[in-house]
Amino acid sequence: MRALSTLLVLAALPAALAVKTHDFKTCSQAGFCRRGRALSARAAENPSWKSPYSVDASSVTLSPDQASFTAAVKSSLYPEVNFGLDVRIHEDGVVRVRLDEIDGLRKRYDEAASWALLEAPKVSNAIQWLVARDSVRAKYGPKKDVEVAVTFEPLKITLSRSGKEQVVLNGRGLLHMEHYRTKESTEGGQIEEPAQLEDNPNVDNSQTVLGQAQSDTAWFEGEGEDGWWEETFNGFTDTKPRGPESLSLDIDFPNHGHVYGIPQHATRLSLPTTTGEDAYYSEPYRLYNADVFEYLADSTMSLYGSIPFMQAHSAESTVGVFNAIGSETWVDVGRPTPKSTTAHWISETGILDVFILPGPTPADVFAQYTRLTGTPALPAHWALGYHQCRWNYVSSDDVRSVQKRFDEEDIPVDVFWLDIEYAEEHKYFIWDKKTFPDPVEMTKDVEAIERKMVVIIDPHLKRTDNYPVYKQATELDVLIKQKDGQTDYEGWCWSGSSAWVDFFHPRSWDWWKSLFKIDGPEDKWHWTESTENTYIWNDMNEPAIFNGPEISMPRESIHYGGWEHRDLHNINGMLFHNLTSQAVKDRTDPPKRPFVLTRSFYAGSQRFGAMWTGDNLGTWDHMSVGVKMVLANNIAGFSFSGSDVGGFFGNPEPEMLVRWYAVGAFSPFFRAHAHIDTKRREPYLLDEPYKGIVRDILRLRYSLLPVWYTAFREASVTGLPVLRPHYVAVPQDEAGFAIDDQFFVGSSGLLVKPVVEKSVTEATVYLPGDEVYYDYFSQHAYKGVAKGKNVTVPAELHQIPLLIRGGSIVPSRERPRRSSPLMKHDPFTLRVALGKDGNARGELYLDDGETYSHHDGNFVWREFIAAKKGKGVRISSKNLAAEKPAEAVDSVALASYSNDNDFAKSIANVRVEKVVLLGLSTKPSSVSVEGKELTFTFTPGVAASDKTEGTASVLVIKDPKLSITGDWEIVVQP
Repeated sequence: MRALSTLLVLAALPAALAVKTHDFKTCSQAGFCRRGRALSARAAENPSWKSPYSVDASSVTLSPDQASFTAAVKSSLYPEVNFGLDVRIHEDGVVRVRLDEIDGLRKRYDEAASWALLEAPKVSNAIQWLVARDSVRAKYGPKKDVEVAVTFEPLKITLSRSGKEQVVLNGRGLLHMEHYRTKESTEGGQIEEPAQLEDNPNVDNSQTVLGQAQSDTAWFEGEGEDGWWEETFNGFTDTKPRGPESLSLDIDFPNHGHVYGIPQHATRLSLPTTTGEDAYYSEPYRLYNADVFEYLADSTMSLYGSIPFMQAHSAESTVGVFNAIGSETWVDVGRPTPKSTTAHWISETGILDVFILPGPTPADVFAQYTRLTGTPALPAHWALGYHQCRWNYVSSDDVRSVQKRFDEEDIPVDVFWLDIEYAEEHKYFIWDKKTFPDPVEMTKDVEAIERKMVVIIDPHLKRTDNYPVYKQATELDVLIKQKDGQTDYEGWCWSGSSAWVDFFHPRSWDWWKSLFKIDGPEDKWHWTESTENTYIWNDMNEPAIFNGPEISMPRESIHYGGWEHRDLHNINGMLFHNLTSQAVKDRTDPPKRPFVLTRSFYAGSQRFGAMWTGDNLGTWDHMSVGVKMVLANNIAGFSFSGSDVGGFFGNPEPEMLVRWYAVGAFSPFFRAHAHIDTKRREPYLLDEPYKGIVRDILRLRYSLLPVWYTAFREASVTGLPVLRPHYVAVPQDEAGFAIDDQFFVGSSGLLVKPVVEKSVTEATVYLPGDEVYYDYFSQHAYKGVAKGKNVTVPAELHQIPLLIRGGSIVPSRERPRRSSPLMKHDPFTLRVALGKDGNARGELYLDDGETYSHHDGNFVWREFIAAKKGKGVRISSKNLAAEKPAEAVDSVALASYSNDNDFAKSIANVRVEKVVLLGLSTKPSSVSVEGKELTFTFTPGVAASDKTEGTASVLVIKDPKLSITGDWEIVVQP
């Protein structure tokens, strides 16, 4: 029924607004995926199935410090082929498992982890491996309740906690590393007689036909050479000169009923099944970075980025696996029972390099994963404001006109963007002087109101000698090669005939960074027609190639080191993003935090900037799934993410556009963007009341920038996501495990439920836990219960379902400004939302928002506490930075903190101008600071501890004149 409804929806879309699915492979059209799924099917049909891989017990060798062990692994299919196993446990409990072919015909690609990892992980020296006749085991952890067991016959690796299996590798016997072989060795149809066929428990000898030669590997690998040496798709032939080399691995979670991650897919957060009875999808999740134009809003199709990181969750624990693979990968997800999940990973090339993250909490898993691949970078403060983009603003005067209209309508904006039409013949960096005759002056006009420009730089270089970037790349010989390894690869993209820089080549790195220098050497071309406030957008970096197979690069193309493109396809886009980010950072001295947006990404991309969900459609379905996709990226380490407001394609009606702005206002990355063929839809073009509503939404975003920036500080230090779905915020609440249409913003206590449907006047919000929740705008108090409950909240077009969880203190800046840097000396408002117990807390982090001086201790990090004192309340501000200097900022563990640092002094006069206290039980008789009475108003209402619902009591303390940087205490007497 679901398939029929999907077909009806597709049929209703105009031809121009439908994904061209025939441009992209399904599993059945990819030989290695076909083989992997067939292997799984054979195993499922055979109750006595047993993996052919086993550990040679005599080969087990412990490292001198017992931190790791190695062993030889054999496959009964090919006894002459050698494999090596390496298992090690990191200091934080992460288990790394590596399996590689030893002394094969050629080396397998083993560099994926080196590009993803922040640094080499530190191996624990406290591990004691116990080597037995049939296994190697180690128990570790503070309670010695975590055990890793490597079983020899067959090879199986299990992570358990308190005797309960958490993660199992090869438990279903689907491990298969196709070894390298020559084509000649498989030709001629000769099949050796199976010497030990009668002893093989996986083969039914009764079905053997007398006189017919039968392969002793067919029970496992299947008959024939399915796609081993050549494949053709849509007229493109992949010659596969190295033959079959895929990797199949089952990774199961026997006691976890929900799995999340492996972005990027347009699907639900808790991943639906792709295999087994009543599977939601019929295709596996594909990880293959691709330019999928007008993608489906409910699909396992690959999109622009790939993060091979999966989490599994239950009320008892959370675990994760990071499968460091750079090639195309398909993942089947099954759910044998409501409390267990299976996953089958099928990759085209590479070694087995899996990191098992033991948790046991979501916070632990995020810390473990980001210790491996890095935390999200702390962005420039202005980058959290509103970004205005379209393909394209057509001239310098057009940019100036757009800025003028924003200011005339009092609509805040921080960044204006230029798409590909700024560049002469799409030669990036080179301005088209017919339309942009004064690019530096134009940018300085934007900078005058402390705004920024973002300009697109795509990876394809126009092949012409009058383009200095292409000419220099050719002279350096740093372009990707054709399959012969000598001839530069040529493809077609926006620039016409194009070449692509090989960013795996070390010689390209310094050269690329030199191009962005504003004041560089006179003897080499560099981007003099730029400014320090011009930032970068990397698009098309999958790479997208219009005349290539699956709109991308031929897999047999050659990169530095002789690696084929197939080995590292999913990593390719991250390197472009990485080098561009470094270039923007290094163009000034001292360096400033870069802003570089990427479309393609991989594990570790979070260290380099932001991403967006690509070419979405202006439909309610795309608005809805965009929320889920951004959540998926957040829990996969990449918090700085968002979807194009309004949809890239189409002309959304005013109601949809207004709702989409509300979605964008609660996305970490907030940008409106539109296709060249769409009507202009800048917010000032809307009629009333829509224009006024969007203005209010944007002002709300700007007022809450302190919340967003504080959440990003926490993400940059701990790895916790900026947007937190319910399973992260309330890990034991099973009712919230599959919720993906509402979320919390950092640790702020803000709970938002974006409206993503037409003609809505009210919304249902799930409240986890026995706590009070306050409407952010009306102060209506909703009372939760221990098992959680749904409440109905107002959601007219001008209303956003936004609640504050009791026990939270939310800082904001309420004065409207034209751009965020103009707010840096504005006063603060503190909303104190008392919890049921009468207490609350919150945090505020501030720095200059632009440089790296926070690494030197130039910042302010405060904790606000509301503590019940008898029938009264004391609201105080504490110096978290002095209390926890080593935990204050990313990348640096400060030994101490000075209250008198330069930044703190620069905002010494910034004050708290208002305190709003919600949920007080009685009108206070006195509100004071250090004995000095303060002016206040009190509106009676529901108290936080009441069992009834209704408008909460509101105490407003007017201008207490308290420094945002200082210690103080407000005493509220009953």
